[in-house]
Amino acid sequence: MQDSEKFVKVFDEKNKLLCNGHLLSISNKIIMIKGHYLPILKTKTKVIVEIYDFAGISPYLCEVTLSSTNQLNTLIIKKDPIIERRNSLKIKTDSSFVIDKLYRKNEDITENFQGLKINMLNLSIGGMLISSNYNLLVGDLIMFNFQYDEDNIIIKAKIIRIDKKYDKITKELSTINYGCAFERMSSFNETVITKYLFDRQLQLYRKE
Repeated sequence: MQDSEKFVKVFDEKNKLLCNGHLLSISNKIIMIKGHYLPILKTKTKVIVEIYDFAGISPYLCEVTLSSTNQLNTLIIKKDPIIERRNSLKIKTDSSFVIDKLYRKNEDITENFQGLKINMLNLSIGGMLISSNYNLLVGDLIMFNFQYDEDNIIIKAKIIRIDKKYDKITKELSTINYGCAFERMSSFNETVITKYLFDRQLQLYRKE
């Protein structure tokens, strides 16, 4: 995965989300983030930078060295252990959803994607793998209703990677799936998804 495909979230010291972006580059000392309409932060402001990829979430305590509306550079103070996504409960699913909203570069472009649907292929508390009837881009934000039992919640998910599979014989593109990370959820929303995951796990176990 190229750095430019890695999704980044930036929080203040009180864990308030400041902005989203993409990783421009990272070294032993500096993390460079690109984005659109980034907030202007004062030099030496301490922030928490979370870098998302397939393996998990890499959190860093950093200090702002450069800040503009399209780039944020931070000095790494401390790196915390990777939060392994693969260790969390991940369950195969086969559900379809109509997308209510699609944002690209912070712009609502839903009107250009009439009838946008996704198929949820697997689900975890931190994100999901989907396919879609439209081509999506890394950084796109989708919103849809997720209902389980009597609870109905709104899920916000960011596309953080694109998985392309090619036919072994023809070498032609056969499927495109999208890895998504959920935007920060309320404890209630997490409870609904967790309940669904364990109930779904029990259903699959009974079918074996």
